[in-house]
This record gives sequence, structure tokens and C-alpha cells, in this order.
Amino acid sequence: MLKILGWSWSLGRLRGVDIRFHFSMLFSVPIAYYLFKPVDVRSTVEALLWVGGLLLFIFLHELGHTFAAQLVGVEVKSVFVWILGGLTNLAYKPEKPVHNLFIAAAGPLVNMLLAFLCVAAYILFYIIFLPYSNNVELFLWVQTFVNLFFSLAFLNVILIVFNLLPVYPLDGGNILHALMEMFFGKSNADLITLVVSVPFLLLLIIFGIATRDYVLLIFCVIIAFAVSSLNRGLLRKINLGVNYLFKRSGYYYLLGDYERAVQYFTREIENEPAHIINHYLARASCYLLMGQKERALPDVERALKIEPNHAYALELRGEVYALEKNYDAALELFSRVQATSPHWAVPYFDRASIMLDRKEFQSALDELNKAVSYQGRMPLFYLVRSLAHFRLGDLESAHKDQDMAVGLSPEDTLVMADINLMLYEGNLDWAEDFYSRVLAKNPRDALALHGRADACRMNNEHELAIGFYTRAIEFDPREPRLYLGRGKSFLKLDEVGKARTDFEKVPTVTDKLHLKRQAEELISKVTVTSKVTVT
Repeated sequence: MLKILGWSWSLGRLRGVDIRFHFSMLFSVPIAYYLFKPVDVRSTVEALLWVGGLLLFIFLHELGHTFAAQLVGVEVKSVFVWILGGLTNLAYKPEKPVHNLFIAAAGPLVNMLLAFLCVAAYILFYIIFLPYSNNVELFLWVQTFVNLFFSLAFLNVILIVFNLLPVYPLDGGNILHALMEMFFGKSNADLITLVVSVPFLLLLIIFGIATRDYVLLIFCVIIAFAVSSLNRGLLRKINLGVNYLFKRSGYYYLLGDYERAVQYFTREIENEPAHIINHYLARASCYLLMGQKERALPDVERALKIEPNHAYALELRGEVYALEKNYDAALELFSRVQATSPHWAVPYFDRASIMLDRKEFQSALDELNKAVSYQGRMPLFYLVRSLAHFRLGDLESAHKDQDMAVGLSPEDTLVMADINLMLYEGNLDWAEDFYSRVLAKNPRDALALHGRADACRMNNEHELAIGFYTRAIEFDPREPRLYLGRGKSFLKLDEVGKARTDFEKVPTVTDKLHLKRQAEELISKVTVTSKVTVT
């Protein structure tokens, strides 16, 4: 999709915004010919002016969004016009729903004004010019412009009605989302907008099939992907399906089977040298998510050798430094990334994580606020920001962020990835506050019990951890990380036999290679420990 959007020409900059027209706009000429079927000069001029009007209306519609965004202080990177409409590329989405409402409403308001002007021009030509056109040729030309302005007014009405349909990410869907967020909060707004969007999208698809409007059907497919972004679970399923068909490495990465993903990325490194940097960094990401920074570092260094200022490579190198507690070096790299990619949320989050560990809570909160403003659908950002609020004594804001994170994605919030488990260290009181609130609502929540157990283990409260792992296993007996976590706690308490039993259970409940390998390594460690004890 991004490659297709890249096939465009830049026509210059307006108030710092790159104005781009896609090559697909060339198809508007044959479409106009099909609609108007011109047979003489007048009808040809009418068709060409109609095409020009369509382009102008779409462009002005997007400028409405652009100027509204700039008025509320949001940077606009580019305006993109193509055969299916237009896109206004914001540097980030505003955090305040009233700003989102203002930006979304600006486009349709511009079309309302344009429709009014076209109607005024229609009346002017019809009432004033047409009756006084005594010459036949002049009369026909005036009649042509009467018809043109009527069709342009009607075109704007169509644009208004279509854009105000309550389907995300059309303007109507964004307006609905902003209003729902103002009254019911962000996570509820996502759900309400999703529930409202789907039936209208289905109606559009039925209409497209009935009228054989293939352009509309293509547009509906694009809208469907955008609608799915309102629900992380639905979006994940769609991404899994697409990646399974077209990019198996991405499929295993999303599935969390990182060792298999590494195998596919290794093949891509060998077979696709044109994209070797991306493949190196993707493989490095897999290693980091498996907690194997020693294997990740060579890939990051290879990428940096090819492109020394690659933002993602610098970010990963900084994360390796952070894992090594070399915070000064990490912060220096994160600052470099911020300088080149000021609206990318990740470096702000990573800087905040270091500041939290250094107990610089207000500075961490400032960085997290920026991260959330640039990428407002990342549950981990809200969860970690709740820790900053908690440390600053603002329990109300801490609980609000915790609820937001859980609302966005319970799976991604309640159980940390291995690379993020260090956030629990020294923060057991915050973790207890968080998980006790979740478990008060549902004592059988296996994810919350799992996360609470991890928090206890990372703070050397192994007896408590074992208790929570055991309860979680009762409700989710096929989760391999529960057995790994409980086994590690047993091992710390020198209960080698119980640890071994848990580690041996892992291969029976998962096909993920890195978890099986981790269990095998731990079994070997237990075996060595047992021999030493016997000796």
C-alpha cells in the first residue's frame, strides 16, 4: 500500500506542506469521457472542467483538514490527492478529541461552502445570463455552464454525504469517534465507532456489488483495513492472515514464534539483498524479544555499517545499551533519533524508561506524554505512564492510564514481553496496585494473574509468584510462559524437582521454537545443578 501511495508527483509546498498528486488521477480523464461522452467542443470543455472541478474540490477538502490541523498546532507533512479521494498526512494525531473533531469537520465544511458557491453560480447563469443569450451559439455555451455548475454542486453534495458516513476513517467516522471519546473515553469510542462502522461498510460493499462499482469496492477494502485498526485483536487477525499469504516471516513474528521468524528473515537476508537492512533489523528485533541481545547486536551493527544514520537501527542500538545499563550511551542515541524523526513515539518511550529507572519521574512523564501524543493506540505507553503518575503520587491519573491500557488490549497490557519485564524491578507496589484492581473485577483473569506473578518473580518474591502462577495455570493450562515462570521461581527456591517438571511441561503445550529451546536450556541447567548437589 505504501509503495502504491509513493507513485506520486510533488507539485510544491504550501505553508510548509508537501502537495502531492498520485498518477491514478490521470484515469479521471477517461472516467469523465465515459460519464459525459463528449461529441463536440462544448461537451469536451464541460467534461474537462468537471474533471478540474473534481480535482480542485478534493484538494480544497484536504486543505480544510490541513489548515484546521495547523490552527490547533498539529504539523501536517503532506496532502495527497488520488483517484479514490485525498489524504492529509498529519505528523501525529491530537490527543484532545475536540481537536480531532475540529480537524475532521473542516473538510466537509469546505465542500458545503463549495456546493453553495456552485449553486450560486448555477442560479447566476440560469436566471441572469441564460434569458439574455439571444445568439444561439452563446445560448448553448451558457446552457453548458448551467449544466456544469449544477453537476459540480451535485458532486459536492455527493462528497459531503459520502465523507459524513459514520465509517472510520472517513470524516464522519472521525467525527463520531471524537464525539464518543469526549463523552465515553477513548477505548469505548473505539468500540462504538467499530460497531457503527461495520454495518455501513457492509452496505457500501453491497451497493458497490449491485452497481458493479469496482472503484468503490477497492475503496471499501482500504476502509476495512482502517476500521480494523480500532480493535487490536481484529487488526492482529487481519495482519496474520495477510502476512501468512505474502510474508511468512512477518506471520511468525506477529504470532510470537520468534525463532521461526528468525529462520525466515535469515532466508530473506540471503535472497533479497535490496532490502537487507530491513531484514537485519527485523531479525535483531526477534532476538531482542527473545531476550538475546548478544545475537541482536551483530545484526544492528551490520545495518549501521550500511546506513549509519538509520533511525530504527540507532533505536535498536540504544535499546541494547539500555539493557546493558549503559544509559548515557542509550540516551545519546535516542536523542539522535528524536532529532531525525521528531514525531516517532518510540524514542520518547525508551528515554522515559531510562528516566524511570533513574527515578527522574517528572522527566519520564514529560517524555511519555509526547510518546502518547504521537502514537495514542499503544497500550504499553499508557501502562508505563501510569507508573510515572504513581511515583508522582497522582493515583487518579495512574488508574486512568491503567484502564486505558487494558481497554486498548488486555493481552498486550497485562502480560509484559520478556524484554520489558525489567520495568517491574523495584516497582512491585505499583504492580500490586494495578493487578489488584484488575483482579477485583475478575479474580479468574489468567492474564492478570500471570502478570502479577511475573512482577513478584522479578522482585524476588518467589513464593508469591508461585502462588499466582499456579492460579493462572488453573484457568489457562496451555500457556507455556506460566510453566517457565513458575519453574524459574521453583529453581530460585532450590525446588529442583518441581522446576524440572514445569520445564518439561513446556514442549507439550507450545510449538514456539524459542520457548522450547529456553525450556531445554533450563532443563540442562537443572540437570547440572542436580549432579552438583549429589556430588
